[in-house]
Amino acid sequence: MGNIMIGKKAGFCFGVERALEIALASRSHHRQPVYILGPLIHNPRVIADLESRGIKTISALEEAESGGILLIRSHGAGPQIFMDAEERGLKVIDATCPFVKQEQKLAQGLRRDGYQVVVVGDPLHPEVQAVVDTVDGEAIVVNPSAPEEVHRGSIKAKLGLVCQTTLSQQQLALVVNLLLPLTKELKVFNTICHATRERQTEAADLAQKVDILLVIGGKNSANTRKLVEIGSSFTPTYHIESKAEINPKWLEDKRIVGVSAGASTPQDQIDEVASWLEQYYNIIQEV
Repeated sequence: MGNIMIGKKAGFCFGVERALEIALASRSHHRQPVYILGPLIHNPRVIADLESRGIKTISALEEAESGGILLIRSHGAGPQIFMDAEERGLKVIDATCPFVKQEQKLAQGLRRDGYQVVVVGDPLHPEVQAVVDTVDGEAIVVNPSAPEEVHRGSIKAKLGLVCQTTLSQQQLALVVNLLLPLTKELKVFNTICHATRERQTEAADLAQKVDILLVIGGKNSANTRKLVEIGSSFTPTYHIESKAEINPKWLEDKRIVGVSAGASTPQDQIDEVASWLEQYYNIIQEV
């Protein structure tokens, strides 16, 4: 029998925990319907639990009844969403992660100071879309997965850069190095969340100590996918949402199993996976 090594940083980050607390408090303190525009966090089980408590996820403001409560999720939203919600008679409660809110304010400041705003991140990610919306769409989005696609003719002499909070340092550095020769001035704000940095560093360290790494989190979670990518550089790594997805064949001849988890993964999901692994492994060791 071998060991299970569980990352100490695995699980909810501050922003996610805060958003959930705000959501649950909104439900308990108000009789009106409570809505969230888009998933509060990228974890299907958590979203299902919120639905069971009467907190409904909607995809458009038109789905919300006037007089209800609208929660702005941890990824944030642009100012037009706030205005449209109030016009529809909704009370808005902002659960945007403070680190995302800071990213938005920095982007707005860069724009005011005459910089062309660059947002490094997945153009389809709600956080990135919200940051772009806060500067009225006047931003260039550079996808770190395809940075070479940036239209060089659109680059101006003064660039101001912020980045998606769940990027890796390597992704940010790649884009910065690409942009430097294209402009006269590049002002960079490293808005990668410290919790993201810690998790990624831990995942890399853990992956080098184990024979297999299981990363728990929603399949639509950007930060979880990044942990999988990092782990895969060192050892066989599998992205799972629950213990039901574990294939026992993965564990054959594996003495040490590592467990990490994304920022949207609750502790009970981590505990379930650890309990399942105890069928094959005796020791749980946090690293």
